[in-house]
Amino acid sequence: MPQPDPEPAPAADPGDPSTAELNGKAEPDETAELAGPSAESVKPDGPSAESAKPAEPELTPEQKARRTVRTFLWTCGWLTLLAAAFLLSDIAQSNKAFGVVGWLSVVVTYLCVIALVAGYFACALEKATLRTRLLGRFDVFQLSTVLVVLAVVFGLLIPTSHKAALALALPWALTYWMYGLDRAKPTGPTT
Repeated sequence: MPQPDPEPAPAADPGDPSTAELNGKAEPDETAELAGPSAESVKPDGPSAESAKPAEPELTPEQKARRTVRTFLWTCGWLTLLAAAFLLSDIAQSNKAFGVVGWLSVVVTYLCVIALVAGYFACALEKATLRTRLLGRFDVFQLSTVLVVLAVVFGLLIPTSHKAALALALPWALTYWMYGLDRAKPTGPTT
């Protein structure tokens, strides 16, 4: 004996094409075509028009590129902070005695990290760019390169594992790539 369907299908409006498709009927309903334009193509004019969400405008390729660069700069800042946290964890767990050179290295490394993070976040917030001149002819990227070299060298002088100090070079490598992408292209032939 066949079992009845435990949940009967809801009563479908024969004029509604969406329920006809859900019920397996793919035949168009002539009364729906004669009734006029569909509800999707009619724009509401009353108070309900204000509640409709406006579509986001399409971003230009330049806006997409700026958004991507900002995302990379935020990532560089957070990666630098993460590498500094790992370095701090290594310092806290170290069994070795730190001499004057070790503590001086810790201080210089963290001063460089703070400056690097500030630079990355300033560029991400569009307060500066990697090509913004800071000291004479030196721009943000060139000064960040000096800071990374100092942070890595002094981080290697700290008597702990050197992996976290070397990890500071990864965010710099991303900014090196972005700095190279922004380079002015030659317009004329070179001789």
